[in-house]
Amino acid sequence: MTDERTVESYAALIPLLLLVAIQDVLTGVFGAPSIVATMIASRAMTPRRAIYLSTVAQFIGPLIFGVAVASTVGADVVQSQGITPLILCAALSSTVFWMIFSWALRIPSSSTHALIGGLVGAVFAALGPSAIHGSGLLKILLSLTLTAPLGILGGFLVTHLDYWLVRKSPPKVAQRFNQGQFFASLFLGLAIGSNNAQNAMGITTLGLIAAGIQSKFVVPPWVIVGSAVCLALGNLVGGMRLMKAVGMQFFRIRPIHGFSAEVSSALIIAISSILGGDVSTTHVTSMSIIGAGAAERISMVRWGFVQRVLLTWVLTIPFTALIAAMLYLIFNALGLH
Repeated sequence: MTDERTVESYAALIPLLLLVAIQDVLTGVFGAPSIVATMIASRAMTPRRAIYLSTVAQFIGPLIFGVAVASTVGADVVQSQGITPLILCAALSSTVFWMIFSWALRIPSSSTHALIGGLVGAVFAALGPSAIHGSGLLKILLSLTLTAPLGILGGFLVTHLDYWLVRKSPPKVAQRFNQGQFFASLFLGLAIGSNNAQNAMGITTLGLIAAGIQSKFVVPPWVIVGSAVCLALGNLVGGMRLMKAVGMQFFRIRPIHGFSAEVSSALIIAISSILGGDVSTTHVTSMSIIGAGAAERISMVRWGFVQRVLLTWVLTIPFTALIAAMLYLIFNALGLH
């Protein structure tokens, strides 16, 4: 490909790259409460320090955990042949709309669910069901479905383990859990940053293939760094609006609950990232908080808010798929390319 043609191909991708950046920044906004809410609610750290810590972690995480999830999103769910930038723009437009809609309602929705739904809906409308890889989609759906209850189980078990370990300790042991939350939150931020940023990496690389810039699915270094920067920026400038929803509406968090939920979430998300399983980091962390509270006393959990979260979880993929399909048909009818 000549230099002039390369420039033209990148210029044609500008709308898609802008949408990817917006989606990645909003994902950072949604991800911030998942990392810092328990630290702040348990008074382990001030809000400012918690945000700074999570921002650094979200930037570093995508650089060290590989691109297995990006490959799952960009190469395993839909076929790359026939994909156009317009299809991806419809998918991302649907994703961004749903994320803003959920944010406006103060619901900790899942950017991962929204992105997968948007991608499947746009490809289905443009290329038909044969362009969707059933095995890849099933892998993601299983990962999204199983990791949430694993979060509950993990939070429950880790909390019970922590109580057993400190059963003979004086009350001031809570200070140790506060100190431990620094390292647990750092690990959690690295894991969340890795998993979330790889969604943007996968879509961007798929766009490079669609534009003819690349012939096979290989994530370029600049895509990795760019995704990390956008995610960290979103974490830095947003997330405060959802912090109360994630950190306080489930139950009143004590240091042992915060530490246990963070350890459980970090382990589940990190292992999923390494194995290529795309997960909803928001829901894993939320469910881990529920599990930690249930380990103390079932009545501590505010189940009304939990039901709202689960309802949004079930509705996200069908709604974003429908929106993306409609947007593609509209874009195509208007002659956009």
